[in-house]
Amino acid sequence: MTSADTALLDRLIPAGPPDPPSLRATNWLLTHGMPDPHDEAWRYSPVKEILSRLAVATPAQPSQITRAEIDRLAGNHGPNRLVLVNGAYEPALSDLEAHADGSWIGRLADLPPGTVSTAVPVGGGFTDGFHALNRAAGGDPVVVVTEADIRHDANGPAPAPIHIVHVALPGSEPQISHPRTVIEVGARSHLRLIETFTGLAGPTLTNASTTIRLDAGSSLHHQRVQTEAAGATHIGHTQVSQAAGSRYETSSIMLGADIARHAIDVTLHEPDAHVALTGLYRPAGHQRHDTAVCIDHAASHGTSTQEFKGVVDDHARGSFSGRIIVRPDTIANDAQQMNRNLVLKPTAQADARPWLEIFADDVRCTHGATVGRLDDNALFYLRSRGIPLDESRTMLINAFVREITDTIAPASLRNHIAALIDVASRERQP
Repeated sequence: MTSADTALLDRLIPAGPPDPPSLRATNWLLTHGMPDPHDEAWRYSPVKEILSRLAVATPAQPSQITRAEIDRLAGNHGPNRLVLVNGAYEPALSDLEAHADGSWIGRLADLPPGTVSTAVPVGGGFTDGFHALNRAAGGDPVVVVTEADIRHDANGPAPAPIHIVHVALPGSEPQISHPRTVIEVGARSHLRLIETFTGLAGPTLTNASTTIRLDAGSSLHHQRVQTEAAGATHIGHTQVSQAAGSRYETSSIMLGADIARHAIDVTLHEPDAHVALTGLYRPAGHQRHDTAVCIDHAASHGTSTQEFKGVVDDHARGSFSGRIIVRPDTIANDAQQMNRNLVLKPTAQADARPWLEIFADDVRCTHGATVGRLDDNALFYLRSRGIPLDESRTMLINAFVREITDTIAPASLRNHIAALIDVASRERQP
């Protein structure tokens, strides 16, 4: 690490005595540094541009936004909404119903005595410099703890979903925030969670981390939506640890920010765990969207599915890298992966990279990737029925993405995302 890198950390990491995890993260940064263009995991990300934005960013300052503006940006999807502005929890903008049934939502500092005590160390090691920087420079994390045999489901006894809204607001100079969320789902419990990352136009950098632990027999339905505004840079990392018989289902929707990267790392530590990932990225203009997935089958009898789609327009670039690891001495693992991309203009670019590391014989792994354009025959058919060209293109684009968006719940979130995609499709007509 250079002296300039050290000076950067001194500026971004708060002064004062660090807690042990923050100190460990800082030491990791001093040893390994930030990503560079040669890092294979960052192959498709504009690392130099990201680091140049990081170099001029200062820690985000408190800012104000109205409830009406949050509703417009993120939607309103239930009674439990926790709002963070520039990484800081805003209780006046949040609506949290009390959970006396063994679950809890709030800041780690407010975690009641006797609640699950592993909220801080949950998760594995750091995967890159931004991940470590989040832990070193971030403040008090948001914690969602669901103890054993609790169901936060619309059909169960408690209301759902829980909605965490991260709002990035610009200041007089570029700002960076490090929101951190820790999710723990107890044995045989079920939780529905929405994470929204949004904001207003201006030079912001969001370096977000979500750490999830699923105990035996538990399940989590997780929707992650990124709609940050022009001028924004978004670096996100989701890290999941699954115990025996647990289920993790998630959708990653990436629509906003100039530059956006979302890394999803899932480890199936114990047998009979299942993970289902779906995702959609929709870059246009000069946006860069990068999704990097790693699923680690570290135990036997696990299943994983991945279905990601990209719609890339103008001079934008959308990238997907899907890594699957099947460890030695495991049996009967089943991993499936598919990535499909729709390129709307010759100047747009899509990258698709399956990345399989199979170290066991008794395994079933399949993968596929496609990059194509709108079907001329389908366009001709629609136009022959009297539908204008612009409307025909929009219909085909919406049909392509609906395989992903139709799985999103609740309906209010599904409709919110569909409206954003529809507006983007119409605005980008030739």
